[in-house]
Amino acid sequence: MDRRPLSTEAKGILAVFVGRIALYAALIHVVYVLFFWAVGATLLVWVNLGSLLVFVAVRRLLHMRRLRLAVTLFWLEVLPHVAFGTLTLGWDSGYHYALLMFVPFVALTGSRRQVRGFTGLLLLLLLALEVLQREFGPLAPIPEAYLLLLNWFNLAIFVVALSVLTTLYRRKIADAEQRLRTMATVDALTGLHNRHFFEQAWSLAAARQRRDTGKLCLLMVDLDQFKQLNDTHGHQAGDRMLVECGRIFQAAVRDIDTLARWGGEEFALLLPGATLAQARAVAERMRAGVEALVVVHQGAELRCTASFGLTEMLPADSMDQVIMRADQALYTSKVAGRNCVHSV
Repeated sequence: MDRRPLSTEAKGILAVFVGRIALYAALIHVVYVLFFWAVGATLLVWVNLGSLLVFVAVRRLLHMRRLRLAVTLFWLEVLPHVAFGTLTLGWDSGYHYALLMFVPFVALTGSRRQVRGFTGLLLLLLLALEVLQREFGPLAPIPEAYLLLLNWFNLAIFVVALSVLTTLYRRKIADAEQRLRTMATVDALTGLHNRHFFEQAWSLAAARQRRDTGKLCLLMVDLDQFKQLNDTHGHQAGDRMLVECGRIFQAAVRDIDTLARWGGEEFALLLPGATLAQARAVAERMRAGVEALVVVHQGAELRCTASFGLTEMLPADSMDQVIMRADQALYTSKVAGRNCVHSV
């Protein structure tokens, strides 16, 4: 029934939102205090001073990371205040707009049961206020001109608050979409592109190569004896080595190249517009960088080498054919003693 607790990230977002609304609410109640003081409504001056202190307390609780208590106190202020303001000044004061503002807020942060409960409570409260207003009228009416001014002020607060909430929601959607795109295209460990992204880049580069009859080279890289490193020093050491090798590879390539972690300890590099000789020069820089690399892990100096297989795409080649040739060249490098570059 959608009763999962909020994640740490969601709690952080909610805390920021509640804190921001509490700040705006405190400033609004300063205006209320001045307004009711000007019209001579002494009781409402004191009520709004009390509300001002409540919102200050809400922000203090958020600072102390007491999110649940802060939200509870927030609601305990808003609901009675809206009811009191409506009963005291009448329906035309516009205090009920504040309740409508919280419908999307609850819908975005609460469970389905909470949304249904709040919607029901809201309808009952609005109905009760409507009935009481029709029966008794405002308990402490103010002049019509002031009432109109208050109504428009409350309406403006509602519109602005709803706009802020909608903007926040859209921003969070955009952030979530960006995270999903990143997860779909980036290797979480090394920060390089992943195999899925590489295959998409290959399709685009191969189509361009066929159209423009240009050059396109593929380089496959495999770290030598990586399993032995993992078995001897642990997977954390292996992960450190993968990250550092990825950094060296990234520094050796051009902006137009596509470097990806192919899987495990294997990497792939797509070099559009590069001849076989130019691609070999890049591979040698990468090989020398790994050979010179020293990774310190738990007091141990770890070293590694890498083997490289290079090939150039021919016009009739499919991706599988090019990868197969690059793998053959990589196998030749392994047989030749590792830590070298071979091409097919």
